[in-house]
Amino acid sequence: MTGFRVERDESSAAFFDAAARGTLLIRTCPVCETHWAPGRTRCPAGHSLEWTEASGRAVLVTWAVEHGTPLDPALATPRGDASAFGYVELEEGPWLQVPIVGVDPASLRAGSPVQVRFVRPGDGEALPAFTPT
Repeated sequence: MTGFRVERDESSAAFFDAAARGTLLIRTCPVCETHWAPGRTRCPAGHSLEWTEASGRAVLVTWAVEHGTPLDPALATPRGDASAFGYVELEEGPWLQVPIVGVDPASLRAGSPVQVRFVRPGDGEALPAFTPT
């Protein structure tokens, strides 16, 4: 059993369906064409947002490292003794809070290019995580 689980609801179903296929979705305003993080449903002007495929490319903004036994092996550092979570700025503009995987946290640097990959903690949904390119 995992200590980390994310579950879908009606408004997030398209996001998780896409993640299961290896595609990162974000939201876009069809009126002003501004991109938003997946959790947002309306732009500041009140327009409903549409799902849009993101490139999956980003830069690392900031991060935190949780030392000790990771909540799930899918979220562990390569040595398995910590987990890293951070904010990335997508090429399209929105910031996402995500796991940072496949890297020793001591090598992380703000501004480093990162790329999406998908992890599936426990038996839950596929989630976007980022790893250095």
